[in-house]
Amino acid sequence: MKTSWQVDSFNLDLTSLWNLTKGISLQSEHRTLFDTAWNNFKKKSDSSLIGFFDWPAHCPQNEFAKILSLSQTISKNFEGAICIGIGGSYLGPAALQEALVSCSSASHFPVLWVSNADDGTLLRAKHFLKNRRAATVVISKSGVTTETLAAWFHLSHELDPTGYVLITDPEKGELRRLSRTENWHSLAIPPNIGGRFSVLTSVGLFPLALQGVDVQELIKGARAMREHLLATSPQENPAVWFAYSKYLWDKQGHSIQYFMPYDSRLKLIGDWYVQLWAESLGKKRLDSGKSVGPNPVAALGTSDQHSLLQLFKEGPQTRIVGFLDLLDEQSSSVSKPRFSSPSFEYLCSHSFSALNRLASHSTQESLGNAQVPTYRITLKKLSPYHLGGLLFFLETACAIAGEIYGVNAFDQPGVEETKLLLRQKL
Repeated sequence: MKTSWQVDSFNLDLTSLWNLTKGISLQSEHRTLFDTAWNNFKKKSDSSLIGFFDWPAHCPQNEFAKILSLSQTISKNFEGAICIGIGGSYLGPAALQEALVSCSSASHFPVLWVSNADDGTLLRAKHFLKNRRAATVVISKSGVTTETLAAWFHLSHELDPTGYVLITDPEKGELRRLSRTENWHSLAIPPNIGGRFSVLTSVGLFPLALQGVDVQELIKGARAMREHLLATSPQENPAVWFAYSKYLWDKQGHSIQYFMPYDSRLKLIGDWYVQLWAESLGKKRLDSGKSVGPNPVAALGTSDQHSLLQLFKEGPQTRIVGFLDLLDEQSSSVSKPRFSSPSFEYLCSHSFSALNRLASHSTQESLGNAQVPTYRITLKKLSPYHLGGLLFFLETACAIAGEIYGVNAFDQPGVEETKLLLRQKL
């Protein structure tokens, strides 16, 4: 039974999920389940019912050219940008920005995200706008997201409308209406790609292109991952095994499923993953109406290791822990201190990347000793190509998990009532 894979972007090791004394075991019907889940997912993709899987291979070149051309125009004429969005219109692009831009000197074009609509966020935005000519990117798949519109309306008196770029549905919604009546710049989100699956569309590509990120490499990485998954049988497919392994542990009572990056630049990747899996899989089964779905949680190593490890090891056995670490060959090494500390100067022989990686391996080993199920994803490099492959893999695995759980991974009926109630109250 294969439990580890090496692909272009990362290594995936599920071995620890299958090697515990009282762990999961391969079900007799797994081959049929694998084939059915993959074939049902592919039928939806081939029929264009869902669009995220084919997007990296078939995204229109004219749309891509428009993203690049418009980003060059905006970055040339403005000194930064405010990006306004929430949920899937924020987490993916902000996560990639944090990983690829925020902790480096790659961009001289600052971008501030406005997501949670509250006074603190708006004050930060106004401070950002002070003495700076900023463009404004407003992102909403529906074009009518309450929090996004409220923040934009409030800030509009201090914004330059010649720098508006609205990213929304190609036909419907208030953002699309305004882009037409006011002749503002706009980009389209494909109708068959939901917000939480949209990071590799204009939703993520345009804000990153503004900051000089090679967004074509993002798509290239996703395309390579797609080709790998298509060339692999369901019985050997890492996305199917990833979904199936986590599903079996959920059935065994381990519904709390942590995703734990061990590099602060990847922290928001964890938050993006939580929305993707929670909103896609926390549903009622289509055949029975029974409520199903895991409870994904994000944590950050090593910070949260120091606050959660005791619970993981000796608390109720209701969780699995997934580690995401990074092979960073350019990481700084620990400097020798300006004072004497002979008992601890062994630290100076290690890079910070190695320190974090060894901490995550030590944590995983300790959890294994306590019979806590774990798995590991090792990102080979912090680059657009490698992150494009990773995010596309997690999207595909989530969609396949939807087939295994027997739910529609691409709607969110539980969210719509809250949106309606909020509009009524307002």
